Amino acid sequence: MTNMAGNSSAVAAASEHQRLLAEYHAATVKYAAAVGELSQHLGSMVKEDYDRFLRVVEDARNDCERVRKDIGMFHLQQ
Repeated sequence: MTNMAGNSSAVAAASEHQRLLAEYHAATVKYAAAVGELSQHLGSMVKEDYDRFLRVVEDARNDCERVRKDIGMFHLQQ
């Protein structure tokens, strides 16, 4: 006989893991696009535009790091 509470907990954990992986995938796609955009225009932009692009890249990198740490914490709790 399957423990329904345990099964429900496992399903919830798997769902949370999938959510975190999807969030990480979206964050890495955003980061890659931001880096690509910055590198494409590097050398042809004024300092203010460079600083703005750099902030976007840094924000995207920070999002990747945050989600990566969330995934690590998830694994520690399992």
